[in-house]
Amino acid sequence: MCPDDHNHSGERRKHGRGAGVPGARPTAREAEIDARAKLIAVSFADAVAGRCSMRRFLPDPVPRGDVEAMVAVAERAASAGNSQPWRFVAVEDEGLRREMAEAVHAALDVMAGLPECRGRARDIRAIRNYATFFADAPVVVAVFVLPYAARSDELLALRGLSSDERDRLRQRPDLQSIGAAVQLLITAAHVMGYGSCWMTAPVLAAPAIEELLAAPAGARLAAVVPIGRPAGRPRHSPRLPVDQVLSWR
Repeated sequence: MCPDDHNHSGERRKHGRGAGVPGARPTAREAEIDARAKLIAVSFADAVAGRCSMRRFLPDPVPRGDVEAMVAVAERAASAGNSQPWRFVAVEDEGLRREMAEAVHAALDVMAGLPECRGRARDIRAIRNYATFFADAPVVVAVFVLPYAARSDELLALRGLSSDERDRLRQRPDLQSIGAAVQLLITAAHVMGYGSCWMTAPVLAAPAIEELLAAPAGARLAAVVPIGRPAGRPRHSPRLPVDQVLSWR
């Protein structure tokens, strides 16, 4: 072995497999560092303003290190009583993603057959289109919520208030917590160069999807987030002016 070859081998051992070698696959550690570098490089304002929902994805796989980096950001969200009631299940298996979509179709079939839904076939077809496209993404993150009850919830229950009455006074802090986490999840995905979409329509099939994914005990499906490299250009939806959503007292 010539001295140059020996030095290059030493560098590869020093920095990890693939370091500095054109075309070499990065190590898990290198991929993690790259993912975190992307999160650091973009300003908060640009990250929030640049994100938009994507519904078409390239088939390129999403490295597990990238998904883990997204979830690490998501779990920094505020939560009621620091309960952190979220649990995430990342679904890479294409067959399982298809089964999840079939469960949604089955739930819609039941809905379409209800007497109350007669004459609403057009609405059912529309829901099918935007409730099942997640199966085409290379990875889908199912977001689950765990039960949460604060002291105030227990006191309201002791007063004999119904679930609806308690929700009126409490406005579901568990789901507010989940919303905060999902927003951070999809923002992190955008910063790292991925498209995503915050979906709740698949929750129509929550019982079946919970069974398919072996949901943690007591957890309920709250959202489904497909993630992948965007296919096509992002289209940003307009937002209302601040003076239409903010008032002062």
